[in-house]
Amino acid sequence: MNLSFERPPAYDLGADADLGLWLAEWAEFADRIVHLGPDDGRDHGQLCWDVLAPTGLLAPHCRECRHPHGGPQGPQQMASALHRHIPPSQASPWIAATLIRSLVFPGGGDGPMQPVADALGDGLVELLGPDAQWRANGYAAYQEGAERNVSWRPVTEATFDAAVVGIGGGHAVVVVATGED
Repeated sequence: MNLSFERPPAYDLGADADLGLWLAEWAEFADRIVHLGPDDGRDHGQLCWDVLAPTGLLAPHCRECRHPHGGPQGPQQMASALHRHIPPSQASPWIAATLIRSLVFPGGGDGPMQPVADALGDGLVELLGPDAQWRANGYAAYQEGAERNVSWRPVTEATFDAAVVGIGGGHAVVVVATGED
């Protein structure tokens, strides 16, 4: 998937600028949508909607067909799709799974980049702090807690998607993976 939209400018993380650079590199390497910016008062649904809107992943691909599409139709439906509350202590493995796992071919292992995905997850959790509010759209990527019930509510028009959205410590992060079969 080649995304044809202008990426947001790099966010100044002060002493933790390396985290922003790693995330930008990861997004390009792993073909994920990753946004890290300031907490400007948007809720999880509005934030995710605003990050995904320029990607074309929210609008029907055909633009003129009459059959219904699977993604949310606005920020309120996006907020509803992000129904899974993630305790801050569990956010890091959710983020890492969303950064690295294939949604189309599950169970193939996470590969040699797993330590990097884990470090990015740990860095984001630390940056947003212990009081951060984390949301996900379900178990499409992070399946460890699903007890074999891999389910999710779509946040895009893609066949499969996984989203983790966090707000806290003056920062906001959106990580979205998509897959087509």
